[in-house]
Amino acid sequence: MTNWNDLSLSAEMLSIIEQAGYKAPTPVQAQSIPLVVAGHDVLVSSQTGSGKTASFVIPVVEKFKGKNGTYILALSPTREIAQQTGAVFETFGKPLGLRTVVCIGGASIPVEKEALASSPHIIVATPGRLCDHLERGNVWLDFIQCLIFDEADRMLEMGFAKQIDTITEQIPKERQTLMFSATFAPKVEKLAKNVMNDPKQVTIVKTEESAPKIDQNLFWIPEERKMSTLMRLAQDEPGTIIIFAKSKERVYQVWRSLHGKKDDVTYIHSDLGQKEREAAIADFKSGRYRILVATDVMGRGIDVDDVGHVVNYDVPREPEDYIHRIGRTGRRGKSGAASTFAVPGKDDLGIKAIEKLRGIEPSAKPPERESRDDRPAREDRSRGNPRRGDAPKVAGPKTERSPRPPREQQGPRNPESTPRPPRKPTVPAEKLVLILREDLPAHRAAEAAKAAAAEAASKKSSGGIVGWFKKLFS
Repeated sequence: MTNWNDLSLSAEMLSIIEQAGYKAPTPVQAQSIPLVVAGHDVLVSSQTGSGKTASFVIPVVEKFKGKNGTYILALSPTREIAQQTGAVFETFGKPLGLRTVVCIGGASIPVEKEALASSPHIIVATPGRLCDHLERGNVWLDFIQCLIFDEADRMLEMGFAKQIDTITEQIPKERQTLMFSATFAPKVEKLAKNVMNDPKQVTIVKTEESAPKIDQNLFWIPEERKMSTLMRLAQDEPGTIIIFAKSKERVYQVWRSLHGKKDDVTYIHSDLGQKEREAAIADFKSGRYRILVATDVMGRGIDVDDVGHVVNYDVPREPEDYIHRIGRTGRRGKSGAASTFAVPGKDDLGIKAIEKLRGIEPSAKPPERESRDDRPAREDRSRGNPRRGDAPKVAGPKTERSPRPPREQQGPRNPESTPRPPRKPTVPAEKLVLILREDLPAHRAAEAAKAAAAEAASKKSSGGIVGWFKKLFS
């Protein structure tokens, strides 16, 4: 097993690492740090939560300690990731006399301008905000010697390709470029060819030891049952919960529904001001709020230890986002749980894409939707409109129909002679618990099946609007 003494780091840096509480390097750190210290361009692919940030912060700070001037630029896709990266640079750089400036949307441009004018050693920025400063003439990148792309795949997914081109054109060609990404998507490989010079490639393959211990559950449920299922899950889960929804409007809707039942829930999305976003995350980290509702923009921006459960209230639009969402739990060797709510007939393709990305066989087919008319087709439908797809009737001579006798003259009905097939219930199919991961403990599956059976029994025993209200407010 590699230890920090094997990575060509100074005694001063080893002391800072020990004070920061980093016990042993992760695989990505052990393989990346020596290459960065040696001055190579490095292209790294490693899963979320594997320690990628320290993989570039530690060696870069080691290389540029004692120098005056702005030599390091790190680009991050979101405000939250930029702030967290800046905090790691402060942890390892400040004891060595290196100053860091973070430039993000929502912060004060005049304040950032003044900070940039002080010639910090390190700039951490989102591409959009850095381009704003470039257009205003608040910063020049002529002296940058190390360019870092953090979460490169996410930056490209968010549409920052043009901003990245603008930034790289103003940085000297003779530089060291480091690119860290959770996946080697085609766009990432294309960007690497354009901005890197003969990079050394590091790919950390998941192993049983390195893979997060996350019990992943898939629930096929209709849209109208999502909230009741979520409320029950929130009641049963004693730990912290992050709920991911597909839009800002959806986040507010989920928060409002939960807030009526629980006071320990907050929310965050891109429309909130920077101070509001920081306050929401700080309150969640401190334990003031146990539940956080967020959009996908937060999928890689929340770094909170001991998240007990991640809930995908909506199936993510991109399968990669699923990996980053559930990566908020089961971090640093701890176990966690993730639940995904999928609507039959709506989310089938999204679930298949997630399973394909994760390299597993489809777990099961989603339940069929209930038909609104389950009566068998009759050969002769003399009354009403023809069924869709029936052959059109051919016009013919009209014939006089004998008048129908009154009901009392028709005689008693004989149900035994013409039995009517029983109608299927029109309630949605019961919840199915499917496994998105083969190593889910058997007792968790048994518990889920037991909960589904209990819910079915409850539904039968408390039908109608009265039963619904009892269940809602119980």
